[in-house]
Amino acid sequence: MADAVISRVAATASYVALGYLLQRVGAVKRDDGRVMLRFVVQVTLPALLLHTLTHSGPLFGPGTPLVFMIAVLASAIVAGGSYLLYRRRPSYERGLLVGCATGVNLGTFAYPFLEAVFGPEGLRLAALYDIPNALIVFGVASAIFATEERNTRMEAKERSGKHDDGGVYEGEWTGMDAQGNQYKQGVGVYTYPSGASYEGQWNNNVKEGYGVYKWAKGGSYAGEWKRGTFNGLGLRFLRSGKFKSGRFEEGEFVEAMDMEKSDGAASKAADAAKEARKAAEKSRGVQETNAQAAARIIAKTLTFPPMVALILAAVATSGGAGATAPGVSALPEAIASLIAPLAAANRPLVLVTLGVLFQPLLPRLQMRVVANFLATKYSLSLVAAAAATAFVPPSFGAIRFILAAIVLMPVPSVCVQYASEHDADAVLAGCLANYSQVASLVFLCALGAFSASPDPSAARWLMPACLLGAAGAVAGLGFLADRALAPVKMVFRGKVPGGSREQAAELTKKLKKIEISKPEPGEEGNSGAGPTVASAAGVGRRASAADGRGGWTGRIARHGRGGEGWRGTGGWWAAPRRNRGARLAPRATASAGARGAPPNRGAVVPRPALAYA
Repeated sequence: MADAVISRVAATASYVALGYLLQRVGAVKRDDGRVMLRFVVQVTLPALLLHTLTHSGPLFGPGTPLVFMIAVLASAIVAGGSYLLYRRRPSYERGLLVGCATGVNLGTFAYPFLEAVFGPEGLRLAALYDIPNALIVFGVASAIFATEERNTRMEAKERSGKHDDGGVYEGEWTGMDAQGNQYKQGVGVYTYPSGASYEGQWNNNVKEGYGVYKWAKGGSYAGEWKRGTFNGLGLRFLRSGKFKSGRFEEGEFVEAMDMEKSDGAASKAADAAKEARKAAEKSRGVQETNAQAAARIIAKTLTFPPMVALILAAVATSGGAGATAPGVSALPEAIASLIAPLAAANRPLVLVTLGVLFQPLLPRLQMRVVANFLATKYSLSLVAAAAATAFVPPSFGAIRFILAAIVLMPVPSVCVQYASEHDADAVLAGCLANYSQVASLVFLCALGAFSASPDPSAARWLMPACLLGAAGAVAGLGFLADRALAPVKMVFRGKVPGGSREQAAELTKKLKKIEISKPEPGEEGNSGAGPTVASAAGVGRRASAADGRGGWTGRIARHGRGGEGWRGTGGWWAAPRRNRGARLAPRATASAGARGAPPNRGAVVPRPALAYA
């Protein structure tokens, strides 16, 4: 048994490693992996289901109702428990985690391992268990992903509204933090009161990545963004028809380049703007009723190719027309010979595809999600296995261990396709599938070792009690991993240079001398034509040449409009540009629409030298 298991593990690992190596050397990209996954789900997986269920010989017997009941009970325990634990998560994250916990992966992963450990009886029980399990995976799990995607759109539509500055954001958001705050994250569209708009990528409420900004009176910028303004390569089209191609720093055009050099950044910005418009359309386009949504989800589930394969297999084997022996198909010979090669190609293609999509080094917070999910899934699966073995007496021997091993199988690989189709994190779903395969192999080998010498005289409650103890141990390990991967709480204490309270009081007096005035109109139009430069960080802004002053002007946007701002009339904070250490970053609160907006011509946005909390 040990040699057979080791050879199966080596073959599985080699396929996954091959896919990961192809992705690392650039022979295959992650986008290619998504296409491969779609081919697997739409073609080879239905062929495998149809081939297996019509070649399996006599599956049904006296224990069939018990196996079906255990499959439904185990899935209900794991999926229901996951929903209770993740019910307060954002809907897009809840859909991914609960959907991945619904059902197990048997056809594309477990069959060879169960056969190697438990022999033909293990394979027969797995095929029998897989009938209700397939209905759960291709029906219930698919519906969970679709339902939570709709909930995400509904929540986005509710959140999309006017900000304090009168602007409107429509697009993607982060989940809610402990303080109940949510931030623009991903892609989205922000429309300013003046008619200007930004379409592109966001990071923590700030324009970051690639995007397109359009001024209300004409002109646009397409390129790279950092800290909420133009930074990097881009194309700036003016109202006059002229353009600037090259490198921008903090909103200023600093280096002219040929259009070929900035065209790549502009193309990425256009792609990001397209995705942002799609996200905005989703956030505002949820118009169907609950009944219409339910009908759409049911229709999509019933027309899903693996579900169609299950229905065809049920029709082909109904009325006593099933296979009478293994290797004899209930289908016509021509159809059976056509689907056999596709069915054989399913397992290596799935494993190679998972390797292409695999990303072993995730950010700390995503690793925390993975650890939390694995602990949740396997602790609940061990509870379900304990409940399953409680129905089977010890006299059945290895059957108890086989059923427990089946319940502990990994995340269905089709969940990666579900995540990709329903706007969830497909990379994270791939990591959940890969890491769960490793965990399932550990449990499978442990159960196989214990089943080698079963004791028929053992108490009926002994095995369920051991499984419950293992569930508690896994939950404890998950708690420790969650604490270890939790973000570090950092407390920033403002400190005045020199550490003197008198100096802090003096700074407060100087801040009170600041008065309100309007900035001068720049090339882009009047002062109300677009958003202001400054954010809540309180960055400085150089006065324009028309002012006749070469100093720095402290400025904080109040409502995100270019027509209002703070301006200092004098003092040490209006020092020449070379005295950068003396700039002041006063504390303020700006609206979400005002953060990181592009500057007028001639504006420079230096990073603050110091800030007081």
